[in-house]
Formats: sequence, C-alpha cells, structure tokens
Amino acid sequence: MWHFNPDGLTIFSPSGAVLKQHPKKMLCKEDCYYYTWASDGHKYVWAGSMAGDHHVQAFDIDTGDYAGYLTTCSTPLDMEYHPARREMYVRCAQEDTAGGNPGEIDVFSSATLSSDLPMIRFNATRRPYGRMAIHSSMGPYGYSLAYDQSYISEMDLSSKEISATYEIPDAYGGYDTTYSPINQHLYFRSRVCCTCNTTDPDVASCGRGPGKPVIVKTGPSKSDQEQIGVCSSGCEGSRADTIGVVEFDTVNKVFVDNHNIKEGTGWGADPVSSPDGKWIVLLGNDGGKNIRLMQPGKNGESSKSSIRDVAMDFEGGTPGKTVVSDVTFIQDESREILIVGASTDNHIVLVDLKTFATRKMNVAPGVAESTGGRSRNVEWAIGTDYVWINGGESKEAYILKISGGISSAVIHKTLTDISAGNMLSVDNYERKRAASLAQQLSIVQPVVPDGPVVTSSTPTSSLEAEAPSSDSNNTQATVGIILGALGLVAGLGALALVVNQKISATALANMPPKEQAADLEEAKSLGSKRVN
Repeated sequence: MWHFNPDGLTIFSPSGAVLKQHPKKMLCKEDCYYYTWASDGHKYVWAGSMAGDHHVQAFDIDTGDYAGYLTTCSTPLDMEYHPARREMYVRCAQEDTAGGNPGEIDVFSSATLSSDLPMIRFNATRRPYGRMAIHSSMGPYGYSLAYDQSYISEMDLSSKEISATYEIPDAYGGYDTTYSPINQHLYFRSRVCCTCNTTDPDVASCGRGPGKPVIVKTGPSKSDQEQIGVCSSGCEGSRADTIGVVEFDTVNKVFVDNHNIKEGTGWGADPVSSPDGKWIVLLGNDGGKNIRLMQPGKNGESSKSSIRDVAMDFEGGTPGKTVVSDVTFIQDESREILIVGASTDNHIVLVDLKTFATRKMNVAPGVAESTGGRSRNVEWAIGTDYVWINGGESKEAYILKISGGISSAVIHKTLTDISAGNMLSVDNYERKRAASLAQQLSIVQPVVPDGPVVTSSTPTSSLEAEAPSSDSNNTQATVGIILGALGLVAGLGALALVVNQKISATALANMPPKEQAADLEEAKSLGSKRVN
C-alpha cells in the first residue's frame, strides 16, 4: 500500500508493516502536495505534485526507488494510463507555455522517462479545470471534460490533437468522469448554472461574489432571459442540478441517458466505476442517505434499468451536500463487496453486491469524527483480505481485515501518527503474467518422438503401424524438435523476466526489521489498482 502525504511517501505491506519511506526533503521543496497518482502496472508508480514546481514523480514499481521527476503543465489534476500505448496521460488545469508545457494534457512514456512526447491543448482562454477518461478499449481515443466547457472533447492519442467535440445539452460544463469497458460508455457529472441573490433563488448564496448575469437552462428557474446567478460547482446539489450524470456512448458518439439520485433526496451525483467497469456508483448530493448502483449492459443501451438504491444513513451530513467521499471494491473468485466511506462520521458501510445486504462499522469508536470533515479514503489491498481507511484529523489509519463475507470484517490494526494523505494499492501485473506463462510452459513440455507418432490422422491398425513411412517419421521428429526449441526459448524468456523481477522484490522485502518478517511475503509485489 503506497501512502502519498504531505510528509512524503511511505510504502506499507498490506497488513501495515513499513517497507520503505521517502521523506519530503527528498521529494518536495516544502510539504508535498499530491493531487493525483496512478501506476502503469509494470514499471513505475506515478504521482502528480503541486509543491513548488508542478511536476510528475516516478517510482520503481518493484523496489519503490525514486526514479526521478518530469516537469508538467500547471496543476496536475488527473492521471490515466493506456497500457496498449505504454503511455501515462496527465490532465492539468492549465497549460504552462512559459515553462515549456504548452498544453493541458501531458503525455509520458513508461518505456523511458527521457522521452518528450507532444502535449494535447484545448486552446481554452480560461483555466479549464477538468477530468479525463483513458482506456485501452477506447482504441486511439480519449475523452476530457472541463467545468466551463459545454462539450466533451475527444482526443486523438496518436496525433495528440482534439479530433471532435460533442455538445452536452443544457449543460454549462462537465467534471467528475468515469468509464465502463463493459458497454464502452462514458459517465460524467454535468455542471449547470443556477440563480442566487434573487427573490426565489436556486442557491442561498452566490459564493465569494454577488453573482453575475447567467442563462439558467435547467430547474424551476429555467429562462431564456439573463438572471443573477452562478455556474458550475456553486450549483451542485441545487434544484437546478437536474441533468445529473450523463451517459455517453463512445462507439456511436451519442448521448444515451441522464441519471440522477433517488427522488426526494436531492439532485446531482459524482460517478465512480469499479475497476472492471461492472458497477457504476453514484455518490449523491443527499447528505449521506444513499448510494445509487447501476450495472452497464449492452453498448448503446441505457443503464437505467439496473438502478438500485442502497441506504447508507451516514450521520452529520447536510442536505444537498456530498457526504460519501470514497468507495473501494473487493472483487475476487468468491467475493464482490463494496466498501463506502464518508466525511461526516467514523462509520463505513460494507455492501455485499451479490445479495445487497449491508453492514455498518465504526472504525474509530474511541475518537471524535476522525477526518475532521475532510475526505475519508478507502482502498483495498488487491489480492489480500485487507482494506485501508484513513483518518486524517486524528492522524490515524485503520486496517480492516475481511477474511470472508461482510460479517467477517474486523479492525486488524490501527496505525497512529499517520499524516492525512492518499492511498494506492499497487501490484506488478506484468510479472504476474510472466510467472503464469512460465508455470504453463513448465506443465506442457514438448517431447521429441523416438518412434512412430500417432495423431488423429495417423493409421492405428496393427498392420499399418508395423510399416511406418521413414520420411513421415523424419518430418514429425523435425517438427517436434522445432516446437521444443520454441518452447524452450519462450520459457527461458519468461523465466528471465520472473527471476529478474523477483531479485528486485526480494531486495525490497529484506528492508523491514526482523519483527516484520511475517509481512515479507506480502511485500514482494508493489503496482496498479487500475485494470485496463
């Protein structure tokens, strides 16, 4: 488990042993400020830093060593990896032409940190804060949203150009974005305009200023005439937030549907996808009452028919505000569990996605609300029984152990003196594939025949077998030798990759003290949560 925080980076084993630490003096000029992080799943773990100069840091996925940094555009907000292209994409809030970064989306190659790839530019006149979606199933395209742009930008990842835009009906912009490879649909939160400082306003406050003339296209204040109001985040959760989450078909380039939260509980939601895209979770502006689940179906079809609301009932939330701050999924051969965290109390909710049974747990019964009203982050240590939950205000982290279903969940360990930060479960999937290939090759071993070879087309009667063709046997023997040689070469290649990576992992595993020896086996794998 990688923990990016103001004090630097600490790498833990899934059960909580410290494996490696990078103090902030080695990584940042002052306190570290990480806003986005991701792994390529085979070589590096990447993190966007906004401490001092804005740059992206790269760490060796197996040893945790700090490989170096790369300068990037202003305010890196989002990060996505494209495994087929071996490229990491970074979404920034603004270009930095003076600093040599003339675009809002930067591109880095996992093949070499020294490569200088072209950036993608939106040609925006303002600071286009936003998010993006990159996935191998999209082919050579990616998609980006901005809070003040009323369209989806389609990016050609080969030419590094904006290839098309798609106008979002009645929206001022878009922001939080996710994607499902199941139906190849994009899901994103729409941004709208709303009234304030009027007789019957959509929102009680205009924010920092008195408001300005805007065109409100949604909700009860909808009008073709200008009204005093605000746009974008100031309208989230208001009665004007009627569009909700937009579902867009990336194959046919059409809008499929809009989705909002349970009727009567509020308006608007942030969409989040499970790593495999099987589930879409809507985190609503409802004060923590519910979450809404959807299951993507066929391409081009709306996900609305699969909607299911699950009660959360978190305490301390304000109506119209988002209380659920993070979710994580446990998905393996026997379990499919959703863990939900909130920023208003010390509870988490576990949802069995096979039966939709729930269980509510207090992770810190002995302290006041441990996030201090900030985000509660949850992260499954993939392939284990451990789930990590942070408590930034109390400087604690809670490790949940779930050995079976939701009823088996217990607090395994509470870590103290842990700075508020963000967690990333890391694994090296390329090494796992190589190990699997080597195992398969060790089971299937080609044998050079030293006698007649019997196949589906070879004569099987005793008379025919007594007089085999010499030429036929020679040919079959030659084919066997060639197949054996090819298998040997492939096996040696896979074995070399496995051995080389195991050496690095073993070096890392030897770092903890002797009393942490029980965690060494878990420590041998460090890489990516995202499944592309």
